[in-house]
Amino acid sequence: MVRWRSLLDLLFKSECSLCGRDSREPICDRCRPNLERLAHRNRERLWRLSPPTFVWGQYRGDLKRAIAAMKYSNRPQIGEYLGTRLGRAWMASAQRRKVGQVIVVPLPMHPKKRRDRGFDQAEEIARGFCEVTGAPLVERGLERVRATRALFDLSPDERRRELARAFRVGPDRERLIQLDRPILLVDDIFTTGATAKAGKAALDAARLPVAGLAAIATTAQ
Repeated sequence: MVRWRSLLDLLFKSECSLCGRDSREPICDRCRPNLERLAHRNRERLWRLSPPTFVWGQYRGDLKRAIAAMKYSNRPQIGEYLGTRLGRAWMASAQRRKVGQVIVVPLPMHPKKRRDRGFDQAEEIARGFCEVTGAPLVERGLERVRATRALFDLSPDERRRELARAFRVGPDRERLIQLDRPILLVDDIFTTGATAKAGKAALDAARLPVAGLAAIATTAQ
């Protein structure tokens, strides 16, 4: 089914989120090379983390600006666009060959925060990822049951305490069981891994296997 936003993008030109030029894509052809230069070079090392982590790029420069525009300037289409980039990198990766087929579950926002923002960026990214990879998207595989403080200025220990029991398995649990594949969590930014660990803990408690996390960007080198 064609999504209304995609149909509107075909009918009306929008502007590039980075430079403001007319563009049918959220990032125009002139700005796209700047994003590509931020592709992460150490994906194998990040996959050795716990949970194993796969990222598309480095959280700086134009990629940082694009993610900020998505979240704070009401541009959810950037999430889907970046999700396709993440999906293409995943399909070409050694990590995908190791894991095989997966189920995609976004790490969700708290419902109140989602209402305030109007969309969930992890869900938008996951949608783009699944469009490219063909992996099934289970949007309600997890739900966030605790509203947490902003994490960016917290230490790793503070993040872990803040996120303790923040997630539980969502209403689509039976679909996860029926699909019977490892779960790939999806989020926008990987920093310390505390959010992914909290989501994984909820799935582990329900005996649902987690392959790892896929994220658009990371602060790690």
